[in-house]
Amino acid sequence: MNKMFQKTNIIKVKEEAHHTEDLVAIDTKVELVVNGELLGKFYLSPENLEDFTIGYLLDERYIHSMDDLDEITVKPNTINVRLNEQTRLKTDDLSCYDGWVHQDQTIPHVSSDLKVGKDKIIDSYQLLIEKAEVWSKTGGTHVAALVGDGHFIVREDVSRHVAVDKVIGAGLKNGIDFSNSFIVCSGRIPPDRVVKLANVGISIMVTKAAPTVEGLRIGEEAGITLIGFLRDGRFNIYTHPHRIIL
Repeated sequence: MNKMFQKTNIIKVKEEAHHTEDLVAIDTKVELVVNGELLGKFYLSPENLEDFTIGYLLDERYIHSMDDLDEITVKPNTINVRLNEQTRLKTDDLSCYDGWVHQDQTIPHVSSDLKVGKDKIIDSYQLLIEKAEVWSKTGGTHVAALVGDGHFIVREDVSRHVAVDKVIGAGLKNGIDFSNSFIVCSGRIPPDRVVKLANVGISIMVTKAAPTVEGLRIGEEAGITLIGFLRDGRFNIYTHPHRIIL
């Protein structure tokens, strides 16, 4: 059985009703335990969990590089992480993944000379949709890609936040230069998603969906180019348009 979706019996109604099978995205609850402390509980898709763990710890500022990690053990409902002796979590850092926990943190400013052409933006989103295999089967996942010269890393998840965590984790594992990469993804542009990019130095986010006011405020403050409503060969640039070659 595929880890990302399963068959279920449904009644499909059009002009008449009939019984059939459909594919539904799988979600599961996973606990993230770091150095014996519960860091959070997550509802996510049970695939690429090592990428999620690395990306989440990096883009939430718990680690700074792969050197901070000694071991990651993935079990069906628990991910255990051991950090090296020099890397320690403070007890008051621990928080569940249930909302924006960054409101009191200092937002880093992203310094990047990356510039991307209009056609590259549009083509990258089209390629993202083509590679979203689970979404195409179920319609039940979000998808994100880390894009740059020579790489197009795609990850899917039932959570739009975790999809971004997974591509960031995969990027760190592969030694990708975040300052020369951008993210294309599904889902809205809320502040907690924008902060993740700021924390790792990614300067452009592209999505088909809308931003929120707080998402735009964080993007402006962090120096991130935010693009939304990409469809039919057009899009809106909300912040820092100098990176897009029109």
